[in-house]
Amino acid sequence: MPLKINLGCGRKRLPGYVNCDVLAHLPADQHFDLNAFPYPFPAECAQEILMDNVLEHLDDIPQVVAELHRILLPGGFARIYVPYAKTDWALQDPTHKHFFTEQSFNYFAEDHPYNFYSAVRFKIRQAKLYGDRTTLRHRLRNLLPFKNVLRYFLFNIYDGIYFELEKVSPAPPPSPTASHPRTP
Repeated sequence: MPLKINLGCGRKRLPGYVNCDVLAHLPADQHFDLNAFPYPFPAECAQEILMDNVLEHLDDIPQVVAELHRILLPGGFARIYVPYAKTDWALQDPTHKHFFTEQSFNYFAEDHPYNFYSAVRFKIRQAKLYGDRTTLRHRLRNLLPFKNVLRYFLFNIYDGIYFELEKVSPAPPPSPTASHPRTP
């Protein structure tokens, strides 16, 4: 049966998932460092991988994304939550190493002109900005009209981004003779 994996679970253990974290004192199913590769899972074993506010803390984003691709079954998907680069949530935490916008995973899409950083490919099923609702200030801010336009001019309009990426096998590299056929 394909796995559902929760990488960097922290205190958010999810039923039906293999919950993983680096901190041994947290009640995870597996403990390992997400900056050390490969992860302790066989290739193509997972239908779903969840990373909830974890990716921004890791060292090498292309390597992590390649590892997610390795672990996922063809057609499997990664669900990734990260702080939006234009928010206090992204900027105030001194342990954040990377910042994300709704375009950040386009570099792993088949049709993106800068997809040469990695051979892995994902179909971007969603890249959705969201606002938190924990405080009155957040709830009032979420009522602002024209948020999609205001985000280009103002910080703290949104708090995070939800990405849903579907694994696509990379296209085989072109053979050297295919583009330069020999003449008799």
